[in-house]
Amino acid sequence: MMLVTDTSTQWLEIPNAVNRQSWQQSQTISIPGNRLQAYLNQVCLQTVLPWLQEKSEIEPTIDSRNNLAFWEMVNGSAIILGTNRLIFIPTESMDRNEFRVPQEWVDIPDFVGDYYLAVEVDSDEQCLNIWGYTTHQIFKSEGFYDEIDRTYSLDGNQIIQDLTTFWVMQQLSGEETRTVISPLPALTSRQAEPLLQQLGDNLIALPRLEIPFQQWGALLEQNLWLEQLCQRRQNQVNATEITRQTTQSTNLSQWWNNIFETGWQAIEDLLAPQPDLAYNFRGSDTTSTQVRRVKQIQLNTELPTLLLVVMLETEADGRMRIWVQILPQIGETYLPANLKLELLSNTGDVIQSVQAGEMSNYIQLRRFKSSPGTEFRLQIAMADILAYEDFLV
Repeated sequence: MMLVTDTSTQWLEIPNAVNRQSWQQSQTISIPGNRLQAYLNQVCLQTVLPWLQEKSEIEPTIDSRNNLAFWEMVNGSAIILGTNRLIFIPTESMDRNEFRVPQEWVDIPDFVGDYYLAVEVDSDEQCLNIWGYTTHQIFKSEGFYDEIDRTYSLDGNQIIQDLTTFWVMQQLSGEETRTVISPLPALTSRQAEPLLQQLGDNLIALPRLEIPFQQWGALLEQNLWLEQLCQRRQNQVNATEITRQTTQSTNLSQWWNNIFETGWQAIEDLLAPQPDLAYNFRGSDTTSTQVRRVKQIQLNTELPTLLLVVMLETEADGRMRIWVQILPQIGETYLPANLKLELLSNTGDVIQSVQAGEMSNYIQLRRFKSSPGTEFRLQIAMADILAYEDFLV
């Protein structure tokens, strides 16, 4: 990556692959303004990550909320660098008279950052300019709050434009960067459901302005509600590409009678060329009678095929012990980073969740037990792409 530095700002070249992929992925969003916002955030995130690591020699961590479905609603990305949380706010504007940040990043306790960095993206020249930064404390003490668009802003002359100072501050400990924020009230399922139904309509271009901020902030702060909101809005865009659901439940009880739904194969048949793969489940009793099957999962044409492995054992009381793993396809060593596997109840509540790291060769849910007649769902997620598998015990 080309780095061009002057005494005050940082220019970064946007790689061709990042620019192309970000534009293609943003096309799933129907509203042009929201599509552009998602594109700007995607190219910003993918371009600044290598820069941060190169400058600090610390591996940056991406906030799990950084995805197209979230950016369609709120501008900005959060990255954790060491002990500091950095908020990048990209715009296409070349006007440096002010730095404007959505209220979400300033007044939702879980969203608050230590440093806020202003970024200009020039898509024509395929480069971006990090032209200055400030802190949460400065935004709260000196920023102007606009009730109309729910943003905090600072004049350009209040922004620190010498990024050398920013890197020096990363080496210091004990700097006061944040102001304490009052917690938001947690939403119950009964309170959240009508809000999700209202805001899940993707014809609403600015859902963040449709309801009082206290409700909106509480909705975003709880990951379950945020994920459901993103899913509902994205499902309306392109249900076949963003979310793929099975047409029928897999009946696990029939597996004991050697009756298997289409797509489920014997593990030995599929993985015979590589018998050392991690389908020996942790915590399982390999001496017991077991049934094991594997199914190939394709999230979309751009992502590698995944292997969903399910193993069953019976309990003396008639319940079933269940293990679930995801493995990479034959020939692949690692799973895609940030791939998530979740166990959902029949009401959609998240019971378990596990996420792949940068070099995970498998992910596995904790063993669970279910009684006959119980229904559950497995959700496999990668960014804004979801796949479901439904099961009946």
